[in-house]
Amino acid sequence: MYAGQPVEDRQRQRRARFLESGLTVFARDGYANSSVGAICKDAGLSSRQFYEEFTGRESLLLELYEQIDRESREAVAATIAERSDATAIEIIDAAVRAYIESIGRDPRKARVALVEVVGAGPKVEKFRLELRRAWGALLASAAEDAAMHGEIPPGDYEMRVLAIIGAVNYVVDAWSGSDPRPPLDDVIHVLRRIIMGAVTA
Repeated sequence: MYAGQPVEDRQRQRRARFLESGLTVFARDGYANSSVGAICKDAGLSSRQFYEEFTGRESLLLELYEQIDRESREAVAATIAERSDATAIEIIDAAVRAYIESIGRDPRKARVALVEVVGAGPKVEKFRLELRRAWGALLASAAEDAAMHGEIPPGDYEMRVLAIIGAVNYVVDAWSGSDPRPPLDDVIHVLRRIIMGAVTA
């Protein structure tokens, strides 16, 4: 116990403050222009406390990225699973909405996960490609399921899925940072046409 609170709880809260501040600073200043000092200042904590939690900015970025990506992928996977009897278009609309709601509503998340991780260093890039493969497997599986039901033609979806991931992320990043934002339904409609075009061509 410390000041009437379990030490583990204080550590979790401190780590959460650093993650929140990292999200803010990386999105505001850009990862390349950020510093541990700026993160600590935003969090109201010391650099000593920072290095008790993280080895440096890169480890903070990796944890943030993993958290954002995992939450958005779980949201999409759950949406697809819940709508196993829906049409391909209904599943696409629902999955795109789940993704945007998870990653695009907070422009900081979209900026960090879709822009700042690109080119942030070899370790981050390796991890980014691993997560992209996980997305590819999820989306290819959904496309193959739709093909089994005769809604789209069968085929090799590997390259098509990569095109879809790139297009969706570009549009979501642009939408997230827009002021004012276009209506979400309009964005979903555009992405549905892109996705259907990619899997049915």
